[in-house]
Formats: sequence, C-alpha cells, structure tokens
Amino acid sequence: MDDRTPNAHRRRFCTPLSWSSARRGFTLIELLIALVLLDVGLLALVGTGAAIARGASGARAAARATSLASARLERAASVPCRRDGSGTAVSRDGVSESWTETTGANGTRVVTDSATFATALGVGAIVLRMGARC
Repeated sequence: MDDRTPNAHRRRFCTPLSWSSARRGFTLIELLIALVLLDVGLLALVGTGAAIARGASGARAAARATSLASARLERAASVPCRRDGSGTAVSRDGVSESWTETTGANGTRVVTDSATFATALGVGAIVLRMGARC
C-alpha cells in the first residue's frame, strides 16, 4: 500500500469489520448531554403548564366577578328610582362587591359596582358603571 494516498493509515491499521464495530452506540457524555437537554425541555413544559393554569384560574375569577357585578347593575336598573344609596356584599365565591347609586341630571341615575376577587397573583378588581332612566 502506498502511504501517500488519503486514509492510508486506516487501511493499514483497521480492517473494515473492526472499523465499523468500533463506533457503535453513544458515549456516556453524549447520553448525559441528551438527558440534560431533555430535562430542560420538560421543565419548560411544566412551567408553561403552571402559568396557563394560573392564568385560567384568574380568568375564571374575573368572569365570575363580572357576572355578579353585571347582575347587580341590571337589578338596580330594573327597580324604580329611589334616593341615593349604597351597599356591600360578599358572595359564596369570595367576590366582594360594593355598589353606589347616585341621582344624575335629567331624570337619570348612575349605578356603579366594584368587585374584588382573589387570583393566584393577588387581588383583582373590576368596576362597572351604568346609567339608567328614572
């Protein structure tokens, strides 16, 4: 064999059978790196899932508070006019409301309801205001 040809050292020291069987599988370092990358990816998925669950819980609480405040405004607008008033209430869902009813100009009244609710990130608040005719 001529030593000047490319890959001459491979032909001289390794037979085709021993060269192909020498590199079978993965090394321990490659497996450890693959496991670390897989762990990082799985932790990212778990973190994303937790953030989505917190956001969904907060959205449910906000929807519940909005529904209660809207119902309170509709009830207040459906009754005949009375003098200015206010009140507070706490629902079974943990939503606390406070509402005011003030008499406006031209035979109208303004009903305002503010609701506070608990979320995973703290306390949220909603304020709804509606005008009604007397």
